[in-house]
Amino acid sequence: MSKRWNWLRKRLNELDSNPSRFAKELGWPSSRVYELFSGKTKAIPLDKVARAATILGIRLDSMLNFNSGLTDKVNFEDTNPNILPSLSENNVPEIDVYKNNQLCPNYRQNAENNSIMFLHDNNELECQEAQINKRIKDNWRIPIEYLNEINIQPQNVCIIEALGDSMHPTISNGDKVIIDTSDQGKKPSPDGVFAIWDGIGVAIKRIEIIPASAPQMVKIISDNPKHSSYETQANSCHIIGRVASVIKRL
Repeated sequence: MSKRWNWLRKRLNELDSNPSRFAKELGWPSSRVYELFSGKTKAIPLDKVARAATILGIRLDSMLNFNSGLTDKVNFEDTNPNILPSLSENNVPEIDVYKNNQLCPNYRQNAENNSIMFLHDNNELECQEAQINKRIKDNWRIPIEYLNEINIQPQNVCIIEALGDSMHPTISNGDKVIIDTSDQGKKPSPDGVFAIWDGIGVAIKRIEIIPASAPQMVKIISDNPKHSSYETQANSCHIIGRVASVIKRL
Protein backbone atom coordinates (compact mmCIF):
# COMPACT_ATOMS: atom_id res chain seq x y z
CA MET A 1 0.00 0.00 0.00
CA SER A 2 1.33 3.43 -0.95
CA LYS A 3 2.01 5.89 1.87
CA ARG A 4 2.43 8.91 -0.39
CA TRP A 5 -1.12 10.21 0.06
CA ASN A 6 -1.44 9.34 3.76
CA TRP A 7 -1.25 13.04 4.62
CA LEU A 8 -4.58 13.48 2.86
CA ARG A 9 -6.34 11.31 5.45
CA LYS A 10 -4.88 13.42 8.24
CA ARG A 11 -5.77 16.66 6.48
CA LEU A 12 -9.38 15.60 5.95
CA ASN A 13 -9.62 14.71 9.65
CA GLU A 14 -8.22 18.14 10.55
CA LEU A 15 -10.91 19.74 8.42
CA ASP A 16 -13.62 17.54 9.97
CA SER A 17 -14.14 15.99 6.55
CA ASN A 18 -13.76 12.52 5.05
CA PRO A 19 -12.87 10.90 1.70
CA SER A 20 -16.50 10.73 0.54
CA ARG A 21 -17.16 14.39 1.27
CA PHE A 22 -13.87 15.40 -0.35
CA ALA A 23 -14.72 13.36 -3.45
CA LYS A 24 -18.16 14.97 -3.70
CA GLU A 25 -16.72 18.49 -3.38
CA LEU A 26 -14.13 17.58 -6.00
CA GLY A 27 -16.68 16.06 -8.40
CA TRP A 28 -14.83 12.74 -8.32
CA PRO A 29 -15.97 9.18 -7.45
CA SER A 30 -15.24 8.26 -3.82
CA SER A 31 -13.47 5.12 -5.00
CA ARG A 32 -10.79 7.21 -6.68
CA VAL A 33 -9.86 8.86 -3.36
CA TYR A 34 -9.37 5.45 -1.77
CA GLU A 35 -7.29 4.45 -4.81
CA LEU A 36 -4.97 7.35 -3.96
CA PHE A 37 -4.43 5.80 -0.55
CA SER A 38 -3.75 2.34 -2.01
CA GLY A 39 -1.49 3.65 -4.76
CA LYS A 40 -3.70 2.35 -7.59
CA THR A 41 -4.28 5.96 -8.64
CA LYS A 42 -1.12 8.07 -8.54
CA ALA A 43 -2.50 11.59 -8.87
CA ILE A 44 -5.57 13.78 -8.94
CA PRO A 45 -6.64 14.79 -12.47
CA LEU A 46 -4.95 18.07 -13.28
CA ASP A 47 -8.21 19.82 -14.13
CA LYS A 48 -9.29 19.13 -10.51
CA VAL A 49 -6.03 20.02 -8.75
CA ALA A 50 -6.91 23.70 -8.31
CA ARG A 51 -10.24 22.76 -6.74
CA ALA A 52 -8.52 20.23 -4.46
CA ALA A 53 -6.03 22.87 -3.34
CA THR A 54 -8.88 25.24 -2.44
CA ILE A 55 -10.80 22.57 -0.52
CA LEU A 56 -7.72 21.44 1.42
CA GLY A 57 -6.25 24.88 2.02
CA ILE A 58 -3.01 24.09 0.22
CA ARG A 59 -0.93 26.46 -1.88
CA LEU A 60 -1.71 25.77 -5.52
CA ASP A 61 1.93 25.61 -6.62
CA SER A 62 2.65 23.16 -3.82
CA MET A 63 -0.34 21.00 -4.74
CA LEU A 64 0.68 20.95 -8.40
CA ASN A 65 4.26 19.99 -7.55
CA PHE A 66 3.17 17.21 -5.19
CA ASN A 67 0.57 15.90 -7.60
CA SER A 68 3.13 15.69 -10.42
CA GLY A 69 5.65 13.92 -8.19
CA LEU A 70 8.15 16.77 -8.03
CA THR A 71 7.99 16.85 -4.24
CA ASP A 72 6.68 14.71 -1.40
CA LYS A 73 5.56 17.62 0.76
CA VAL A 74 2.64 20.04 0.60
CA ASN A 75 2.48 23.55 2.02
CA PHE A 76 -0.73 24.72 3.67
CA GLU A 77 -2.10 28.21 3.14
CA ASP A 78 -4.21 28.50 6.27
CA THR A 79 -2.91 28.69 9.81
CA ASN A 80 -5.95 27.13 11.48
CA PRO A 81 -6.54 23.59 10.20
CA ASN A 82 -9.89 23.43 12.00
CA ILE A 83 -11.40 26.02 9.68
CA LEU A 84 -12.44 24.93 6.22
CA PRO A 85 -10.88 27.07 3.47
CA SER A 86 -13.19 29.65 1.98
CA LEU A 87 -15.20 28.41 -0.96
CA SER A 88 -16.30 31.91 -1.94
CA GLU A 89 -13.84 31.73 -4.85
CA ASN A 90 -12.90 28.87 -7.12
CA ASN A 91 -9.63 28.26 -8.94
CA VAL A 92 -10.61 27.81 -12.59
CA PRO A 93 -7.84 26.43 -14.80
CA GLU A 94 -7.08 28.03 -18.14
CA ILE A 95 -6.07 25.18 -20.41
CA ASP A 96 -3.89 25.48 -23.50
CA VAL A 97 -5.87 23.35 -25.95
CA TYR A 98 -3.83 24.52 -28.91
CA LYS A 99 -0.44 23.17 -27.80
CA ASN A 100 -0.82 20.07 -29.95
CA ASN A 101 -3.10 20.07 -32.98
CA GLN A 102 -3.56 16.30 -32.92
CA LEU A 103 -6.25 16.38 -30.27
CA CYS A 104 -9.56 14.60 -30.18
CA PRO A 105 -12.67 16.04 -28.57
CA ASN A 106 -13.13 14.28 -25.25
CA TYR A 107 -10.38 14.28 -22.69
CA ARG A 108 -9.69 12.49 -19.47
CA GLN A 109 -6.77 12.75 -17.13
CA ASN A 110 -4.20 9.97 -17.21
CA ALA A 111 -3.14 10.03 -13.57
CA GLU A 112 -0.22 7.69 -14.17
CA ASN A 113 1.83 10.26 -16.06
CA ASN A 114 -0.03 13.55 -15.58
CA SER A 115 -1.03 13.76 -19.21
CA ILE A 116 -4.31 14.16 -21.01
CA MET A 117 -5.74 11.53 -23.30
CA PHE A 118 -8.06 13.05 -25.87
CA LEU A 119 -10.48 10.36 -26.94
CA HIS A 120 -12.24 9.97 -30.28
CA ASP A 121 -15.62 8.28 -29.94
CA ASN A 122 -14.40 7.09 -26.53
CA ASN A 123 -11.96 4.72 -28.25
CA GLU A 124 -8.65 5.06 -26.50
CA LEU A 125 -6.84 2.89 -29.03
CA GLU A 126 -7.58 5.34 -31.84
CA CYS A 127 -5.90 8.14 -29.95
CA GLN A 128 -2.67 6.74 -28.57
CA GLU A 129 -0.81 9.35 -30.61
CA ALA A 130 -3.01 12.11 -29.19
CA GLN A 131 -1.59 11.86 -25.68
CA ILE A 132 0.04 15.12 -24.67
CA ASN A 133 1.25 16.81 -21.54
CA LYS A 134 -1.62 18.80 -20.15
CA ARG A 135 -0.74 22.44 -19.80
CA ILE A 136 -2.51 24.67 -17.32
CA LYS A 137 -1.57 28.17 -18.46
CA ASP A 138 -3.00 29.90 -15.42
CA ASN A 139 -5.59 29.62 -12.69
CA TRP A 140 -8.35 32.21 -12.47
CA ARG A 141 -10.06 32.95 -9.17
CA ILE A 142 -13.75 33.26 -10.01
CA PRO A 143 -16.43 33.79 -7.36
CA ILE A 144 -18.63 30.77 -6.71
CA GLU A 145 -21.63 33.10 -6.85
CA TYR A 146 -20.78 33.97 -10.46
CA LEU A 147 -20.41 30.31 -11.43
CA ASN A 148 -23.83 29.73 -9.90
CA GLU A 149 -25.23 32.61 -11.97
CA ILE A 150 -24.00 31.00 -15.19
CA ASN A 151 -25.13 27.55 -14.00
CA ILE A 152 -21.75 25.79 -13.88
CA GLN A 153 -20.63 23.49 -11.11
CA PRO A 154 -17.05 24.27 -9.98
CA GLN A 155 -15.82 20.80 -10.94
CA ASN A 156 -17.07 21.25 -14.53
CA VAL A 157 -15.47 24.54 -15.52
CA CYS A 158 -12.37 25.52 -17.43
CA ILE A 159 -11.20 28.48 -19.49
CA ILE A 160 -9.69 28.46 -22.96
CA GLU A 161 -8.51 31.29 -25.19
CA ALA A 162 -10.37 31.92 -28.44
CA LEU A 163 -8.19 32.06 -31.54
CA GLY A 164 -9.12 33.56 -34.88
CA ASP A 165 -12.00 35.75 -36.01
CA SER A 166 -14.62 33.18 -37.01
CA MET A 167 -16.93 34.17 -34.11
CA HIS A 168 -16.30 37.92 -34.29
CA PRO A 169 -17.90 40.13 -33.02
CA THR A 170 -19.51 37.78 -30.45
CA ILE A 171 -16.15 36.34 -29.50
CA SER A 172 -12.90 37.87 -30.72
CA ASN A 173 -9.35 36.61 -31.05
CA GLY A 174 -7.75 36.52 -27.61
CA ASP A 175 -10.99 36.50 -25.62
CA LYS A 176 -11.17 34.00 -22.76
CA VAL A 177 -14.20 31.73 -22.81
CA ILE A 178 -15.58 29.96 -19.76
CA ILE A 179 -16.60 26.42 -20.70
CA ASP A 180 -19.12 24.09 -19.06
CA THR A 181 -17.62 20.61 -19.57
CA SER A 182 -20.39 18.69 -17.79
CA ASP A 183 -22.43 16.06 -19.61
CA GLN A 184 -25.21 18.62 -19.99
CA GLY A 185 -22.71 21.13 -21.34
CA LYS A 186 -21.82 18.70 -24.13
CA LYS A 187 -25.43 18.53 -25.39
CA PRO A 188 -26.22 20.78 -28.40
CA SER A 189 -29.75 21.45 -27.17
CA PRO A 190 -30.70 24.18 -26.55
CA ASP A 191 -28.84 26.02 -29.30
CA GLY A 192 -25.80 27.95 -28.19
CA VAL A 193 -22.07 28.55 -28.55
CA PHE A 194 -19.72 25.65 -27.91
CA ALA A 195 -16.08 24.64 -27.91
CA ILE A 196 -15.82 21.79 -30.42
CA TRP A 197 -13.29 19.56 -32.11
CA ASP A 198 -13.73 20.33 -35.83
CA GLY A 199 -11.49 17.57 -37.15
CA ILE A 200 -8.42 19.78 -37.26
CA GLY A 201 -8.35 21.52 -33.91
CA VAL A 202 -10.41 23.11 -31.17
CA ALA A 203 -12.79 25.81 -32.38
CA ILE A 204 -15.53 27.99 -30.91
CA LYS A 205 -18.72 27.76 -32.96
CA ARG A 206 -22.46 28.34 -32.69
CA ILE A 207 -24.54 25.16 -32.97
CA GLU A 208 -28.18 25.00 -33.98
CA ILE A 209 -30.36 21.88 -34.09
CA ILE A 210 -31.97 21.31 -37.49
CA PRO A 211 -35.63 20.43 -36.74
CA ALA A 212 -37.28 17.29 -38.11
CA SER A 213 -34.02 15.86 -39.44
CA ALA A 214 -33.36 12.11 -39.34
CA PRO A 215 -30.74 11.29 -38.33
CA GLN A 216 -30.59 14.40 -36.18
CA MET A 217 -28.52 17.10 -37.87
CA VAL A 218 -26.94 20.24 -36.51
CA LYS A 219 -25.69 23.40 -38.18
CA ILE A 220 -22.21 24.63 -37.26
CA ILE A 221 -22.19 28.41 -37.60
CA SER A 222 -19.52 31.09 -37.56
CA ASP A 223 -20.90 34.46 -36.46
CA ASN A 224 -18.42 36.17 -38.77
CA PRO A 225 -20.09 36.14 -42.24
CA LYS A 226 -16.65 35.80 -43.83
CA HIS A 227 -16.57 32.20 -42.61
CA SER A 228 -18.93 29.57 -43.99
CA SER A 229 -21.30 27.38 -42.01
CA TYR A 230 -21.90 23.67 -42.51
CA GLU A 231 -24.14 20.83 -41.39
CA THR A 232 -23.25 17.53 -39.77
CA GLN A 233 -24.90 14.71 -37.86
CA ALA A 234 -25.41 15.53 -34.20
CA ASN A 235 -23.76 12.29 -33.06
CA SER A 236 -20.59 13.18 -34.96
CA CYS A 237 -20.38 16.71 -33.59
CA HIS A 238 -17.60 16.48 -31.03
CA ILE A 239 -18.50 18.98 -28.32
CA ILE A 240 -15.99 19.78 -25.58
CA GLY A 241 -18.40 22.02 -23.68
CA ARG A 242 -20.85 24.90 -23.82
CA VAL A 243 -19.55 28.46 -23.67
CA ALA A 244 -21.21 29.98 -20.62
CA SER A 245 -19.44 33.33 -20.48
CA VAL A 246 -16.77 35.38 -22.21
CA ILE A 247 -14.00 37.54 -20.75
CA LYS A 248 -13.49 40.09 -23.51
CA ARG A 249 -10.76 42.48 -24.45
CA LEU A 250 -11.75 46.09 -25.09
